[in-house]
Amino acid sequence: MVWQPPNTSSAARVRPSPISVAKPSKHPAVFHRGPPDLPREFESGTWSADGTIQEKRLEDVEQRDLKLDTLRIEGSVLERAQLSGGQFGSAVWKDARLIGCDLANTRAQRSTLVRVELIDCRLTGFSATALDWQDVLIQNGDVRYAQLSGGRFRNCEFQGCNCQEADLQHADLSGSVFRSCNLARADLQGAKLHNTDFRKSEVEGMRVGMNDLWGAIVDPAQAMVFAQLMGLQIK
Repeated sequence: MVWQPPNTSSAARVRPSPISVAKPSKHPAVFHRGPPDLPREFESGTWSADGTIQEKRLEDVEQRDLKLDTLRIEGSVLERAQLSGGQFGSAVWKDARLIGCDLANTRAQRSTLVRVELIDCRLTGFSATALDWQDVLIQNGDVRYAQLSGGRFRNCEFQGCNCQEADLQHADLSGSVFRSCNLARADLQGAKLHNTDFRKSEVEGMRVGMNDLWGAIVDPAQAMVFAQLMGLQIK
């Protein structure tokens, strides 16, 4: 038998793509979320029947199971507003702060939020068919069972949130932050997670594909959890 060199022409065989290992950047991305631009003084007023709240401060609002074409909140603060079960064609909120509000099982065909803070709010079962959020903070929120698949999150921050079983499939979470959140059984399959910061969050049981994690920021303990997705044996 005579040895012959292998045929290395591209027509003869296709080489598998090499596995790339990302090198740490000398200038890592710095997270910056723009806060709401709120007026110094607010008009005193009550809930607007047309669903437009502009430059107002409202407290203890009772508007459960509300149905509107558009719920528009701009330059306003809402405290302890009861909006659970609402159905909206669109929810357009800009430069707003909601504190202690109940948005459980609220549904919107389109949800557009810019520079919005949701503090101590209940968003259990919240859902949006089309979602585009920018510079949004959810702090100490109950986000269990929320349906946010396919949403776009730019510079968004989740702090101390319970996100168990939230649906974030195919969402674009690039550059967002989950800090001290519970993501057990949250579904992030197919999500974009480049520069998404998961440090200090509970990720065991989170549903995510191995390729989805490319570029995500995790701490060493989380890396051990995610290593199981790759079939690694760490000894």
